[in-house]
Amino acid sequence: MSGHSPSEPQITLEVLIRLNGDYAATAVLLALLWRGADRAPVRISSRTLAGYTLLGHQVVQRALLRLEERGLIGSRKVSRATGAYTVDMAALRQLLRSPLPECDFLPGFTPIPALAQLQPVDPCQATR
Repeated sequence: MSGHSPSEPQITLEVLIRLNGDYAATAVLLALLWRGADRAPVRISSRTLAGYTLLGHQVVQRALLRLEERGLIGSRKVSRATGAYTVDMAALRQLLRSPLPECDFLPGFTPIPALAQLQPVDPCQATR
């Protein structure tokens, strides 16, 4: 990340790109952070996480495994359906310090002239 303070959407894009486009893992990681897993273990089922992320239950289970394999989260079983998850913020910071991949096009980083032509929609004008 550069010297300025990036916005949440920018951090989200950086995590997504550094996780090689793994949207499911990114969504699950962000859902755990949203629940406070950076401060204390979050007790939650993968089905509940699936509801938060709008992903399938098995997709979430596999994403949790990938995040754990990368050292980004820790987990322990609480019950048959529930785990307690923590996000390792040092590992997340390390991930964000890793270099971006070398390529011609990075979504969210490479300007797209066609998108620059789009104007934000004003909700007040849309109802007129």
